[in-house]
Amino acid sequence: MVEIKGITLPVLLIEIKERGDIDALVEEIKGKVSSKLFEGSYVLIDSKGLLKKEEIEKIENAITNRGIKSVKRLSWEGIEESKRERLLIVQKHLRSGQRVEYNGDILILGDVNKDAQVIATGNIIVMGKLRGIAIAGALGDESAMVVALEMEPQQIRIGRKVAIMSEEERKSPGYPEVAKVEDGNIILERA
Repeated sequence: MVEIKGITLPVLLIEIKERGDIDALVEEIKGKVSSKLFEGSYVLIDSKGLLKKEEIEKIENAITNRGIKSVKRLSWEGIEESKRERLLIVQKHLRSGQRVEYNGDILILGDVNKDAQVIATGNIIVMGKLRGIAIAGALGDESAMVVALEMEPQQIRIGRKVAIMSEEERKSPGYPEVAKVEDGNIILERA
């Protein structure tokens, strides 16, 4: 019923393969993540539209009680098939000089290192450290956002707005942050 994959340290992906009794599903997941190895990990839950919101919340509550730091939900519920394809999932760290471009949203399950670039017409989510260049809303969409677990970018662009930071200026405060355009400027706030 459930498959757990280690995507990149410290991120796990829990895929719900088939619908079943929610209590049995919760117990199966708790059993699979009971090892101390998973303590402090970040978990992505992909229910593939098989579970209701309350059922996903029950799973989230069960695993956060097991020492899992953060749970993110990949939910396709109520999303048309064509919209599903708007998300590109990159399951690796991006090294200096590497570049990822996509017409839609990008989810990076790893770090974006210095001099690496991520360019999306939609939002950018980095489940790791963002130290390179992130360009969200590349076609001029200033409602796009950049989210990272550790935000230390060289440059962030959202639509036509640009924020450039030197290494001395920017150190991650130790919690996830969101970069977005507000009152004509790019601002950072706690996620």
